Amino acid sequence: MKANIPVLTIAAAACTLLSLPSAASQTSVVEFDREEARKLGWRIVDDGVMGGLSKGKMEISESGILRFSGNLSLENNGGFSSLRTDDLELDLSGAEGLIARVKGDGRNYQLRLSTDERYRGMQISFKKDFSTKKGKWTEVKVPFEQFEGSFRGMSLKDRKFDPAKIERLGLLLGDKKAGPFQLEVDWIVAYGNSDSAKSVVDLALADERFKTLTAALTEAKLVETLNGSGPFTVFAPTDEAFSKLPKGTVEELLKPENRAKLQSILKYHVIPGSVDLAAGLKAGEASSVQGEALSIEFAEGRVRVNEATLLDANITASNGVIHVIDSVLLPPAPKNDLASVAERAGSFGTLLAGVEAAGLSDVLTEEGPLTILAPTDEAFAKLPKGTLKTLLKKENRDQLVAILSMHAIKGTVTGGDALNAKRANSVSGEKLQFSIEAGSFKVNGATILKTDITCDNGVIHVIDEVLLPGSTSKEKQKPATAKTIAPDRRIEGAIEKGVPVFNQGDHEKCADIYRDCLTSLASDRSLDDSVRQSLSDLIKRADHAKPTERAWLFRAGLDRVLASLTQ
Repeated sequence: MKANIPVLTIAAAACTLLSLPSAASQTSVVEFDREEARKLGWRIVDDGVMGGLSKGKMEISESGILRFSGNLSLENNGGFSSLRTDDLELDLSGAEGLIARVKGDGRNYQLRLSTDERYRGMQISFKKDFSTKKGKWTEVKVPFEQFEGSFRGMSLKDRKFDPAKIERLGLLLGDKKAGPFQLEVDWIVAYGNSDSAKSVVDLALADERFKTLTAALTEAKLVETLNGSGPFTVFAPTDEAFSKLPKGTVEELLKPENRAKLQSILKYHVIPGSVDLAAGLKAGEASSVQGEALSIEFAEGRVRVNEATLLDANITASNGVIHVIDSVLLPPAPKNDLASVAERAGSFGTLLAGVEAAGLSDVLTEEGPLTILAPTDEAFAKLPKGTLKTLLKKENRDQLVAILSMHAIKGTVTGGDALNAKRANSVSGEKLQFSIEAGSFKVNGATILKTDITCDNGVIHVIDEVLLPGSTSKEKQKPATAKTIAPDRRIEGAIEKGVPVFNQGDHEKCADIYRDCLTSLASDRSLDDSVRQSLSDLIKRADHAKPTERAWLFRAGLDRVLASLTQ
């Protein structure tokens, strides 16, 4: 099946069919995804088989579009290029014909089908010409009764086409006009067969009121959603509903670069489950597939879905129900808090997972303001193997909180503010130093990749490394002053020495560095007896832990002593 597009256009219309004729059913025949194309064995057959010089080629795009192109030559009595499948078995009995979504070059092409009919023992083709509009997508509808038999250019009008015994599909250009050609095909479906007109996907395409919705669902690649088992409830805007949007809006939404926005709007019209009008009014609201809620109420003599008026209701399908509305539903603007912006960016999954594990999720959604130095997923991947896994354990929550808090500054600090101030205190109390080094904007040695991503409750700056407590830019390290007592200097020195060792993956050596410092502090009589005793207890307890955990435990002990000394 075409990725996310199975019978999309059909689905689109299906979405909106209220009093749809029963003959509106469609069945997907070809959708041109690459795996399907491989199985069907599509191949080029040019007039070279008869001495001609025409050359055709075919391509299947990643989005599932067939491109049949080349050059038609009339030399050597040539003049055709074709594309056909291998032999197959296709039963379209009960269907009335085919619909193909095509974009051509203004030339006339042929749809060609072969059945078990033979002429002198050889397979014949049933053909039907169709025209294209240059550079425009159109839907070509061809009833089976219009297919005419032929064999090597000879008309066989007396032969009867049997849709139950189709053995080959094909396309052909033979308009006797030399020159380049190009035809694109999105899909081919069979229409009719009223007995199977049941799903929401099968209900729409034949209704003239829903051409815009059909086009939108097609471009958004959302048919798969509506063609599934469901059930789904679809609020289907009419063409008139789309025409109410500001001029140019629909055209902009249909552009490939705006697909995500179009998908969001269309998903806002779909509710999981089969919700009839009575159930919808009783509930008063429902959550859409897009995620935001829809209100459903009776007001001023009309049923309203948000601000839209319900025109028709309870169109039952095998996988849901359809309600018709007179306006397009527009989802509310997305949340713009720090957490939502980071989530939408898609490159901060590890950071957000850490925030959740540390129990800090509410911090990113509260009023703030807060400045976040946000390491990317690649930044977290630079940490020594196993570090992240260890940090996410419940018993290491304090260490995780300390690290994450170092990436936050109270207030809104723009990139310019940070560079002018050159330093700031993080929420954890760690010092942050900002500078320009070799042309790069740095914070504690990490490169700031992007600044000033504005949020409602703060600002985000993107960095390429995870900041660890005790790490600062070497150029900005300050020597100890006369006012700094010896325990402070020892702790800061141990941290400065241990952090790079830990980051290089030697957790045991780092733990030894911290342990030596703690041992000296435990025997330093300038410290309170209770502090020295707690450090001795920590050393005994942590000595039985694994190197990584031991390093973190010792580091936490150093941080506590340093905090008490600087209060």
